[in-house]
Amino acid sequence: MKRELALQALQTIMPNLADEASAARLFRELQMLAEYKYNKYEMYYPGRLFLENLYLWLQQFEASERSDALEFVRRQVIFVSREEFQQLAQLLYNDRIRRQQLTMSAKRAGLPSYRVRAIHDSQEFSRTARSSLYVGMSDGARLDFIRRHNLDLNNEQVLPYYAVHDEKVDDCLQALRSEIKDPTARFRCLFLIDDFAGSGNTLLREVVTAGPLPKRWIAPDLPGRWKSRLRFKGDPATMECLYRGSPLSQAEISEILHFSTDPTYRKCVETIADKCSRRDTSLKGSLCKVANGNIAEVLEPDAAVFFCPLLTTEHALNRLKPLFGRLPAQFAHAKVLPAAVLDAKIATIDCTTPIGALCERYYDEALADIHTGDVKFGYDGCGLPLVLHHNTPNNSLFLLWARRSAKIAPLFVRYERHGREGL
Repeated sequence: MKRELALQALQTIMPNLADEASAARLFRELQMLAEYKYNKYEMYYPGRLFLENLYLWLQQFEASERSDALEFVRRQVIFVSREEFQQLAQLLYNDRIRRQQLTMSAKRAGLPSYRVRAIHDSQEFSRTARSSLYVGMSDGARLDFIRRHNLDLNNEQVLPYYAVHDEKVDDCLQALRSEIKDPTARFRCLFLIDDFAGSGNTLLREVVTAGPLPKRWIAPDLPGRWKSRLRFKGDPATMECLYRGSPLSQAEISEILHFSTDPTYRKCVETIADKCSRRDTSLKGSLCKVANGNIAEVLEPDAAVFFCPLLTTEHALNRLKPLFGRLPAQFAHAKVLPAAVLDAKIATIDCTTPIGALCERYYDEALADIHTGDVKFGYDGCGLPLVLHHNTPNNSLFLLWARRSAKIAPLFVRYERHGREGL
């Protein structure tokens, strides 16, 4: 009965389904997608899963737009389930990480790379494997899964999160020295594990600063496209601008200048514009915190550092790789070891496609906040058609996830983390 009701509901909102046979074929496909993938989305309410949400989502569009919206869901949306993330975690450890450890051990042992068994059985490999430190860069890094399925890992070489007390880091170092009986030993390898890197801004971003502004200065109410790009911090406040790879245009400078008539503010804007033109930037982000924190202190001077996302995008890789060289010490030579990379071709970044036109028409400026800015085509313009089983990334098109829009409700509702639900 439930299947028949869903079939009838789809027929009522999809006028191009002229006959029951076409509707039935479509429904069988959607039912398969729901059972195999989309019903596993963990942010759905009990009793209202994919098909129910799909009906309500499509109903919001004009009749002439529903076919394009449905085609986007059928052909373009990428859903990564919990099981697939676990497979990526296994691939990352057994293929990417182990290969690096074997390569390093072969060099230290003076063995040719094709003698895999001899390398694996060597003391150098044993030392390298034990002298590897694994650090989670997010709460979804699956380090618990990797540890449970690879019993050769010692609990004292795994840190679930990068922001840890000195005592815990020192415990890891002392356990290493005790086990290998070397009082001077340090970690040879650092593997920074993350679940997903969409834009890479959380990890590393370039900022330009100017100030200070007058005491008790009141920040202006910024339009959506500037909310995440301009920040005013401290008292007296300093002005911070997110650098996006190119100087500010004259139109952008003029727009910023109109936000306040304060002469000190205007001087800060001029300083920001000048620094952007010279790329006089500084780095911020979680990788900076690791590179300048207590974890770096327990590494060998020539330790190998690897950033290991389970899933990332070409957009993020292209941003991050040039910035690694500006990090201190060993981190300047960090390498990226992704389990999987999303091709840039999957992105929708303008309104020239049918789904892009829908984003343009239904975008609500109220979605922009100080953390994300304009998300018409996802955070940082990533334009992804991506849904992760535990939440939809804000790098994806807002039509999929933005529950706070006054114009349209999402298909895969997203819930913010890090205490931002009240903002």
